[in-house]
Amino acid sequence: MFENGPNSTASEWANRLDLYANVQLTGTEKFIIGARPLDRNLPSQFSRVSFNDNRGSGQTEFNMDIRTMFFEGDLGSLFPKLDPAGTKPLDFGFSVGRQLLQFQEGIMLNDEIDAIGIVRNNIHLPGIPSLRSSFVWGWNEVGRSNAGRHDAANMFGLFNSADMQDLSWNLDMVYVADKDAVGDSFHVGFSTIQRIGVYSTAFRINSSIADGADNAKAGTGTLFSAETSFTPEKSDDIVYFNAFVAAGNFTQVGREAIVGGPLGALGILFASPSIGNFGSELNSFTDDMAGFATGYQAFWNHHRTSLTFELAGRKDTSGERFDDIAVGFEFRQRLAQRIQLQVDTHYTVQEKRSDGYGLRTEILYQF
Repeated sequence: MFENGPNSTASEWANRLDLYANVQLTGTEKFIIGARPLDRNLPSQFSRVSFNDNRGSGQTEFNMDIRTMFFEGDLGSLFPKLDPAGTKPLDFGFSVGRQLLQFQEGIMLNDEIDAIGIVRNNIHLPGIPSLRSSFVWGWNEVGRSNAGRHDAANMFGLFNSADMQDLSWNLDMVYVADKDAVGDSFHVGFSTIQRIGVYSTAFRINSSIADGADNAKAGTGTLFSAETSFTPEKSDDIVYFNAFVAAGNFTQVGREAIVGGPLGALGILFASPSIGNFGSELNSFTDDMAGFATGYQAFWNHHRTSLTFELAGRKDTSGERFDDIAVGFEFRQRLAQRIQLQVDTHYTVQEKRSDGYGLRTEILYQF
C-alpha cells in the first residue's frame, strides 16, 4: 500500500522475475543474457493484482524483451598470440551489448544501455599507484532525465578511478549528443572515499550542463553530497548521516524508469523498490533543494536479521515548491539460504498536501 498525497492510493500485489544466463567461455570471457518476463520496465506495467477500483483489477505484462545481453573479455587473453611474451600493453578489458552502467553510486548514471566499453587497469602514474580508465560509447536505450527510452541519443563517457594510500577517488565525464532539437548535455562527477578517524566518508560533486534552456531531458545544476557512517563499539551496527544540496536543476545522464532519481543512493526513504507503483517515500529528484537522511542499521542472528530506522527530509530552496520530512524503517529477515523477507513502512509529512504513508512486504527468492 502506497499513498503520497497527490496520487491515488496504490494497493497491489506486484511481481517481478529476473532471469539470467551466464556462459563462461574462458577465465576472462563470458556472455550474459537477461530478461524480465513479468514487467515492461515501467512502474505501472508490472504483472500485478490491484486492490483499487480506480487502477483496475490487475494485469499481466508477460514478455521476453531482452533487458541485458553483453559479451565481455580481455584482449590480451582473447588473442594470446599477439603478445606471447606478455610484455606489450594489450591488457585491455572490453564489453559490448546491453548492460547496466552505474557511476557515482548511480547519481550520475544508473541505466541499462546498448554500449561498448574499453577499460585499462593498473595504470601507473607519478603519485598514483593504480589508475583505472574506461571509455564508453552508448548508442541506444539511453533513458534521459525524463526516463524516456529511444535511440536518439549517443553517450560518450570517460570514467576514471584511482586508489591512493589514504583514499580512493573517481573522476567521470560524459557528453550526450541528442538527435532531437533539445537534449544535448555535458556531465562531470568527482568523488573521494576515505576514512577520517573512525568515520567512513564519501564526498561527491556531480554537475550537469544542458546545451540551452533546461528541458525534460537535461538541465543545468550541481548536486553536492556527503556521506558519513561509523560502527558503534562492540557491534556490527551502522550509524549514518548523509546530506546533500542541489543548486539548479541537476539531471542524470540516464536512468531506468523504475529506479527513481539521483538521491536513491543517499537513504532508504529516497530509494525506489523498483517494483510496481510503490515509489520512493520522498521525492528523489533534485531541483534547487537541500536535505538529509540519518539512520541506524542494526544486525542480529549472524547478519541474517537487520532493521534500519531512518529520518529524512528535503527543503525547497527556490520558494516555488514544498518541504517534506519522513520517518520509516526497513526490516530484513533471511528465511532460508536463498529466501529473504523484507518489510518497509513509512510516514511522510508533506507541506500544503495531505500526509503520505505506506507499507510494503517483499519476498525475494534467488535461485
